[in-house]
Amino acid sequence: MAEAGFNSRSLGMQIQKKVFGKLASRGVVKTLIDDDSGKLLDMLHQLACKEMDNKRAQKLIKDLIKVVIKVGLLYRNHQFNDAELAIGLKSKMKLRNIALTVISFHEVDFSYDKGYLVTSINEAAKLLHDLVARHLTAKSQGRINNVITFFTTGDVLDKVFTTDGAYHDMLPTISEVFSRVVDQEWSV
Repeated sequence: MAEAGFNSRSLGMQIQKKVFGKLASRGVVKTLIDDDSGKLLDMLHQLACKEMDNKRAQKLIKDLIKVVIKVGLLYRNHQFNDAELAIGLKSKMKLRNIALTVISFHEVDFSYDKGYLVTSINEAAKLLHDLVARHLTAKSQGRINNVITFFTTGDVLDKVFTTDGAYHDMLPTISEVFSRVVDQEWSV
């Protein structure tokens, strides 16, 4: 007799999320993502290594990768309801706008506005939390917060976007990759 409340599809999803979470190493991820996304992740890792020790930087990138993989897995397995799909579309558009903002800050001297960028990142985080609220654990939600906190607190953004910033030399590459991603994957 089957156990009440048992759902093999749900169990399968939990196992897939767990396996993908464990596989979020650099080598495995390179086989799952395209070159531009890999290059962007490498740039973010370099940036994180400049701000913190290597172990914490790797955790930050793993957190980002785990969240992206889990959201993709949920989408691929049709786990989002109509309301969540609408939130997902808003989230995609918000991320596209952030990418276009980064490109603009690179192309137009002295246009960097930290307040605007931080607000946009926080809005994207809220949408992401709303999207995954009924699907991911508190631990996974904490991963989202870890990534967002890195970019929205402190002076990391200033170091990238101000002309005399310590990491300003990374901006052309970041902007170039965002341009390709926007053109290829996020076009409207």
